[in-house]
Amino acid sequence: MVTSSTAAHNTVSHTLRSAIAAMRTVFISANTVWFIGISMNEWQPGESKDTAPPAGKYVTFKTTITSTEDFLTITWNFNKGEVIAPIITSIPSTNTENVDEKYASRIIYNKTTCELQLGPLVKEDGGEYSLTIVTLQGKQQSGQVDLEVLEPVNNVKILSNLPEAVEFNDTVVLTCSAKGTFTYKWMNGSVPLVVDGTHVQLVGNVLTIAEVRHTDLRGPIFCIAENTLELGRSAPFNLTVSYGPEKVVMTQTPTDAFLMKGSNLTLTCSAQSDPPAKLHWMFNGIKMPQKATQSQAIITITNIEGKHSGNYSCVAYNTKTNRYVSSPVAVVSVLGTTWLNFCLA
Repeated sequence: MVTSSTAAHNTVSHTLRSAIAAMRTVFISANTVWFIGISMNEWQPGESKDTAPPAGKYVTFKTTITSTEDFLTITWNFNKGEVIAPIITSIPSTNTENVDEKYASRIIYNKTTCELQLGPLVKEDGGEYSLTIVTLQGKQQSGQVDLEVLEPVNNVKILSNLPEAVEFNDTVVLTCSAKGTFTYKWMNGSVPLVVDGTHVQLVGNVLTIAEVRHTDLRGPIFCIAENTLELGRSAPFNLTVSYGPEKVVMTQTPTDAFLMKGSNLTLTCSAQSDPPAKLHWMFNGIKMPQKATQSQAIITITNIEGKHSGNYSCVAYNTKTNRYVSSPVAVVSVLGTTWLNFCLA
């Protein structure tokens, strides 16, 4: 009960950031309260309360009142725009309460402190709540506070414009989709995704990667939708980005540039590529025949002759990127026994 005129005109400012309600809400406004100090707090399941615990989270509008013996009427209203909806009117002298039918099963009113508990909250509960008191002396006192109800974050997922992409050819557009009230954040693994504004651009919930590289989406990528209360995380997103071939390497065994007639020559080829590259062997610029059962990565020429002298190379081909890349050329010279006898003479 406010008895001092000085106290009655003090302002009480509250910055309210409490999580509330079964649908998870948040107070984000700072309000100046006149005459009657009003604040809001959160009821957490398991906390001890004078009232019966609600089925979920509720909001309590608290006051500075400690006694209602000098009050004629006490009225809680919900104000949204130009519509003023009464919630409850209490007359302490007759111990009567008139509760609007829309709130009959959703409020708990404290007759001593005039505190009002509301819930479970729905989106439509957002707005201004006011407490108006008429004293036995005919004076009117009031206080107001704003409540914003945020919808819960759920069903967070990443949508891609492409089922798979080709490196350097495609632009990948990822859209973070979710239900609720939130802001978006993108993560590459456990760290925030780096946006440079050119190659990687982020506008709202849309992430655009121009001329995608196979290293861009290795993350995996996560989308996070969050508000003051909570966050929702998407499932890890991985996009297959076809690339290559690149780093095509051919090795020769033995490594000598000159080989003796009758010896063996083994050539091995490797390439980085996704999907794995198909490998073809070239001799003097002409594709070498290979058996279907023969490994593409290794060829062995046994009992080599002079006709095997020439230029050998490996060509890697990616069926997705449609790119061909050739290895460096290995020059092999086969020396006959006549040449050997000449050197030994």
